[in-house]
Amino acid sequence: MISTTVNPALGYIRIRVPQQYLRQPVVSRLISRYNLIINITAAFLEPHTAKDGWFNLEIQGSSQQIEAGFAYLETLQVEILQLQITSCVKESMENLKSSVNSSHLQDDERVDSSLEKGQATRAKFQVCIPKIYRSSPIIAGLVSCYGLTVNITGASLNSKTEDGWFDLELWGRRQQIVNGLRYLKELGLQIWL
Repeated sequence: MISTTVNPALGYIRIRVPQQYLRQPVVSRLISRYNLIINITAAFLEPHTAKDGWFNLEIQGSSQQIEAGFAYLETLQVEILQLQITSCVKESMENLKSSVNSSHLQDDERVDSSLEKGQATRAKFQVCIPKIYRSSPIIAGLVSCYGLTVNITGASLNSKTEDGWFDLELWGRRQQIVNGLRYLKELGLQIWL
């Protein structure tokens, strides 16, 4: 179950992810461990390179959740290049919930993000994010609503181009992955396996 925040805050940050963490699900962990709502508004990450990646993130959660998420980034030496935090009353999670057709989910699949040993499955694919979805936390939906771990292995998204793309690795039970891919397809997103 997704809980609402008592004292919601909205943060806009730009982070630089060091090369050694590019194979780690940093954004996914901010969502699953700290219950933050994350929308990626711009990103550049070259796959198979030694260069650092960067992400512009819109982060919503309580002040305590955001502080804990920032502390996590600090332990990884992920540099916060820009930071702006404001109070908000808007519930971005309502947008996220409305974009997910929960009829495809069993209650235990929605809540259970723990994987039993030997049952983890991985899927790798590329997804195109059209401009109309720029303000929707689509990747957060894969984590929060489907219990998947998402690693972004490549990305190109900026405000000047029409569409962006992400190379994603999903980890979860087979049915979680199937449901997550169905969610992306129902949004009309193009997926290349």
